[in-house]
This record gives sequence, structure tokens and C-alpha cells, in this order.
Amino acid sequence: MANVYSTRFLAWAASEIPPVYVVPSGYVAIVRDLDVYSFGGEMTNWKFGINGVCWFAAGQFTIEALAQTGQWRGRQVVQAGEEILFESDGPTDGIASGYLLGLP
Repeated sequence: MANVYSTRFLAWAASEIPPVYVVPSGYVAIVRDLDVYSFGGEMTNWKFGINGVCWFAAGQFTIEALAQTGQWRGRQVVQAGEEILFESDGPTDGIASGYLLGLP
């Protein structure tokens, strides 16, 4: 039986550039959750994906001067050596998590 561990792949503050997570050799990542927060006041487009070419989630925060959140829930398989990344054209806080499974 394989051990299953919840893993935080990405976490960032609005003052930071979101990091990139590279799945380590010998593992496969299952991305399950993304939560994004905007402080409001400007239109912000965001996207979440693999290797910067396979985007599987996207959203937009409106220009309303209200704090807003965006979520994605699912199951995406990311192979060893591939990158999990988040991009936006405005400041956001965020966190992405899932499972990191050791290959047999």
C-alpha cells in the first residue's frame, strides 16, 4: 500500500511573485485545490496549470473595490519533472494543494 500525503504545492502573498513547484523525480502530483484572493480595486485575470502551456483553471476578479476569492477543485495529474504554476496580471494571495505520491 502506498503512503498518501497532503502537500502544499504553492503559497504566495500579493507582494510576491507566485512560486513554481517542480514535481520531484520518483513522484507524481495530484493537484486538488486552488484558492486565490484579491484585495479588489482592479481587474485581475488569473490562470493555473502545468508547464505554462496546459492551463486547467482560469478566472477574473472584477474592478469592484471589494475583496474577492476564486476557487478551483478537481484532480489533475502532474508527472515528475513537470511544473505546477499560477499566473495573474495583478496582485493576489493564493495556495494550491493536493497529494504527492511515490511511484512504485
